[in-house]
Amino acid sequence: MKSTNNKKFSFPPEAEIKKVLERTEQPNYNRVNIGLHPDATPVEKAKYKLCKSILSYKRENKLTTEQTAQKIGLDTPQTEYILFSHIDKFHLDELINYADNLHLPFKLVINGSHDNQKATAEAR
Repeated sequence: MKSTNNKKFSFPPEAEIKKVLERTEQPNYNRVNIGLHPDATPVEKAKYKLCKSILSYKRENKLTTEQTAQKIGLDTPQTEYILFSHIDKFHLDELINYADNLHLPFKLVINGSHDNQKATAEAR
């Protein structure tokens, strides 16, 4: 059975791709989402989850980055670091305070390493 959909997918022009790559590869470009490293420490995991909670709050409440910044008490570039999960830019207590400024419910659970367990931390 043949598909009657003949739409072709086309990529942006090569010049546009090059322009985007040049911008995003700049060392100080902060609008790149940073994923959590597979061997992240418990503190890094907690910081990452707090960043994701703040991002979820922004999206659920349809806030701009500027509105979110105002609510948590930061400037826009610092807030973007949170929204793009740049956990290396913040201490855990700072992120806890920012989440608290938004009145986000969260629970910090830290399980220490035991013989058969891997250390984990969660912020919900």
